Amino acid sequence: MGAVQRALKVLRGRPRDRSKADGLAGRLKVSLRTCSRSLGDSYDSYLHVGTGMLKFSFDRSLLEKVTGSRERVNLESFIRELAETMSVDYALFSSTRAGVVVPGSSVKGNVRSRLELSFVPKGDAVRACFVRSSQPILEPKPGQQGWRHYRIWRGSLEGHRPACTCVEGPEECEVCLLCDIFGTAGLKGLVSFSDFVGVGTSTVKLDLPYNEKVEAVPPGSRFSGEVYFFNLKPEELGLILFGMGLSDSRVGRPVLLGKLKYRRDLPHIFGVVRYELESLELAPFSKGLEVGSSSIAPGSVVSGEKLDPLVKDLVGAAKQAYAEELIEVDEVGIVGSLTSGV
Repeated sequence: MGAVQRALKVLRGRPRDRSKADGLAGRLKVSLRTCSRSLGDSYDSYLHVGTGMLKFSFDRSLLEKVTGSRERVNLESFIRELAETMSVDYALFSSTRAGVVVPGSSVKGNVRSRLELSFVPKGDAVRACFVRSSQPILEPKPGQQGWRHYRIWRGSLEGHRPACTCVEGPEECEVCLLCDIFGTAGLKGLVSFSDFVGVGTSTVKLDLPYNEKVEAVPPGSRFSGEVYFFNLKPEELGLILFGMGLSDSRVGRPVLLGKLKYRRDLPHIFGVVRYELESLELAPFSKGLEVGSSSIAPGSVVSGEKLDPLVKDLVGAAKQAYAEELIEVDEVGIVGSLTSGV
């Protein structure tokens, strides 16, 4: 049996004023792609981000017989035959009129949860709450639900972090750093994420063990989206990039996203992706960005190779600001080292 979580003090303060511009504001253009050996990655990875809706297949001719039947005996017979033909169809990939998408809420949740888990306690205090505080009180045994997640993030999950709330209004509440940036109940975030739309991307149907069926995008699939930010400090903008797995350049390390990302007992690897920063644009009303050797004027756009030193400076500022509190975890490498039952 694992140890009971110890209670931690979540560092909280008044949320900053949302009614006036006082910091960095602008837009990041970001792409997200599944890892592929053909692109130099160590993995060929599929990705499934579902809608949560199940689709059934059945014999439509029998359904017509059921609806057209007037005799009870025939009706009952047709219903039994129809039930035997019904089966769960492939779990759909999320889509809109623009095509297949990774919803902005999924990307935001992926970035935020990585940051929550990357903040470790310093003494008995910690910088970030768990906004969906449902972590297990006891360490799951191998094979139990959530055991791989716990193994990867053990250093962060050993303390209890109650979620922030602001339902009584921003003037009355105190929130942690990440709730101030990403928002929480009753408090609008300072960042927002668009849907990430597939770029020439199409899905394939995969049959998995235990009759599980999913639609997924294959290795090398790419999605494009935008992240809007308002009233951030340079180190907080660096945190957003850190949460995407970026560190020394505009291309991030492999990170995990979506359903089945922890499974390594399937015929395919799922959920290994890379984020890439395509451009950073400051709004005309933004403060200028001065960080490390980088200097960006309001209204300017930075793209291409010029982003590499800027990313390094921004993430470096975050690591310096939150030294000893922010850890970098190779989640893909750790999950690859775990085998079922170990």
